[in-house]
Amino acid sequence: MLPGLNTDVGVDKGAYHVQTEDLGEKNPIILTLVYKGGAVVLRERLEYGEIFGGKLSAPQIKTLMEAQHRRVMRRVAAGDAAFESDAHLREASVPPSPRPLSGPPASPAPDLVDDLIEEYLRAHRQATPR
Repeated sequence: MLPGLNTDVGVDKGAYHVQTEDLGEKNPIILTLVYKGGAVVLRERLEYGEIFGGKLSAPQIKTLMEAQHRRVMRRVAAGDAAFESDAHLREASVPPSPRPLSGPPASPAPDLVDDLIEEYLRAHRQATPR
């Protein structure tokens, strides 16, 4: 398990705390929580064990963590109303791929990972009834 990432983000609507962590080898998930006033207002998870179909190296996991953390911080800093308008906790999850890849990938380029996950989440938010 890698050390987590923690960042405070100040926006017009107040201060948020963004926390990203790897849940470990037995639970291969990268989890990002956004807190406002001590309450979780957004949860985003990436189940990388199912997506990549194998064990990733620590540097690969760290790259995925950093990409997810940056993407969520950008949403918060931009004042993304998608999670602000909901009174309940929202969860955005990237589903497993239909078939595992042949092996762990080389460390992905952070912008490519950001773009792919952002595209999925945008489509998922539009398809999710409120």
